[in-house]
Amino acid sequence: MSQTPPPGIAAQATASRRFHPALAAALGAVAGAAITGTVWWATSASDADVPSGPAFTATGKVTVFGSWVNGQDGEGCVGTDDFADLRGGTAVTVSDLDGHKLAQGTLVDGIAGEVVGDSCTWPLSVSGVPSGTTQYRVQIGDRAPVIKGREQLQAGVKVSYGVQQ
Repeated sequence: MSQTPPPGIAAQATASRRFHPALAAALGAVAGAAITGTVWWATSASDADVPSGPAFTATGKVTVFGSWVNGQDGEGCVGTDDFADLRGGTAVTVSDLDGHKLAQGTLVDGIAGEVVGDSCTWPLSVSGVPSGTTQYRVQIGDRAPVIKGREQLQAGVKVSYGVQQ
């Protein structure tokens, strides 16, 4: 014996099985965002963006002129005040122009008065820099990065701060 539901209950059952366009649109938007985000993440984190090529050693000198150094001529020195981040062991980071870190080295202990009195000069060396690009970002300690060419880094880059007197 089959029973038929009362008319109000049948209408509710049919309504609950109906297609809801707003819900479908929301689910489609979420799925589309998830797919787009996954594709972006997978392609942007690729090592293929990082320059490659035979590695070289970037060399050079960093000099601070003026009263922002502490040391006696011909002896060791360190930066002071606004340049207190400059001293032997300070990190030197070489990146490509997109900010991908390529190699890191350090400053060697500084020598006071090597260029002129009231100056401190630190040799720098960064090995393993890939030669696959022509321009590099070089960041020394907390200083703002400077843009240098590959030839400059290979020949001995010179970076200076302060005013030479």
